[in-house]
Amino acid sequence: MNIISRRNFLQATALTGAGLALGPSLFGKEEVVDKNWKSPHTNLVSPDKKVRLAVIGCGGQGGVDANIMAGGVQFTAFADVDYDRASAWFLREPNVPRYRDYRKMLEEQKDNIDAVLIATPDHTHFPAAVMAMNLGKHVYVEKPATHTIGEARYLKALAKKTGLVTQMGNHGHAYDGCRELKEWIESGVIGDVTEVHIWTNRPVWPQGLPNPDPEKKFEVPSTLDWNLWLGVSKYYNYNPDYVPFDWRGMWDWGTGAIGDMACHMFDPIFTAIDLRGDVKVSSESEGATEFSCPKWAKVKYEIGASKTRPKPVVFNWYEGQCRPHLKDLPDGLFKEEKDIPRTGMLYVGTKGAIIDTDDYGTRMRLLPAEKWEVFRKNRPPKKYARVPDRNARMEFIRACQGGPTPGSNFVEHSMDLTEWGLLGVLSLRLGNKTIDWDYKKGVCRGLPEANKFIHKEYRVF
Repeated sequence: MNIISRRNFLQATALTGAGLALGPSLFGKEEVVDKNWKSPHTNLVSPDKKVRLAVIGCGGQGGVDANIMAGGVQFTAFADVDYDRASAWFLREPNVPRYRDYRKMLEEQKDNIDAVLIATPDHTHFPAAVMAMNLGKHVYVEKPATHTIGEARYLKALAKKTGLVTQMGNHGHAYDGCRELKEWIESGVIGDVTEVHIWTNRPVWPQGLPNPDPEKKFEVPSTLDWNLWLGVSKYYNYNPDYVPFDWRGMWDWGTGAIGDMACHMFDPIFTAIDLRGDVKVSSESEGATEFSCPKWAKVKYEIGASKTRPKPVVFNWYEGQCRPHLKDLPDGLFKEEKDIPRTGMLYVGTKGAIIDTDDYGTRMRLLPAEKWEVFRKNRPPKKYARVPDRNARMEFIRACQGGPTPGSNFVEHSMDLTEWGLLGVLSLRLGNKTIDWDYKKGVCRGLPEANKFIHKEYRVF
């Protein structure tokens, strides 16, 4: 297998390795999901042995993931650019080798690693995953798995080529809700889905920020390697307002509210009905800058009918204290404006609607209320297998030992879901232009200027 080293890992506009090129040539008919495809998982760990796990990003979410996986793994290496943030794990596992640079870790410890947990800022997910996979390592990558659509398609193709176990960290996919929603819709209780409305209280971090002043400089903490934190992104002077969390609202590192939450809130309906294919995406927003995501936004996806979807679907996303109003919704679902919850996922069909007030699909009920009272006593039977213990992290570890393929694997699910969220990001980054997305070719019809956001450039660091 071709290994990408630290020295030649990144090139000006593309990554290479394992016979794949990051560019338009990757996009095409051959990359359409094969529903019958099953991963011939390679490099599996014996079920009687613990998975040797390396962690890239030990603080924050990475620490949460590692703690849940701890019972089924042997930690063999840690990498984190901020030794202060990672200190809890360094103290907990004092004999595990620690690194600031994940590239050096993967090079030096590759013979001691079976799988890699990647829980870093969005812009660093892809290069770390590519290097790990080219070394033959299974990967669990926190959401959103990639920063761009081009990266998502590349990882999908690489996962299919290598046969490695892959999983995105949208842990709600392991809950029962995705499967229940599919069962409910397929029972016909709300008819054919024609409208989707999803709204969130995010962002809970600053957005709508001005471009940084290049003359303004702060001292970098001694525990942080700022150059490694920036990684493949363009260079900015360190600012304590960026780390460890608020980078989510800044284009070069995060994907804003829609990028952060689509992998959770889009997931149930994306699982329940097939939304893949050509789509028109439009948006409106306020406060976006070259540097920062907008203060608020609305994004509309318009999807035509298909063999599996008898009716066209209009899919609406709201963020930044936006939400649908009574006038936006069919009559009879809510009596007053105050009845519309603060966050929610609403699926409107030709015979009724389903509302969910949990970000992970666990609080579903039918609308109107009287319909729910009848339905809840006679729910449709379970058709789709559940994940044991509803634990996405252990689902991944079990798969590394030869268990079932994780539900949110790169080939069959999570990269397509990631792409869907990033189409909304793309419309916002283009200044609220309408996108006519060609799914097979992976291009915006008539918008060549979109290419710089579909395939970004990478800084050598």
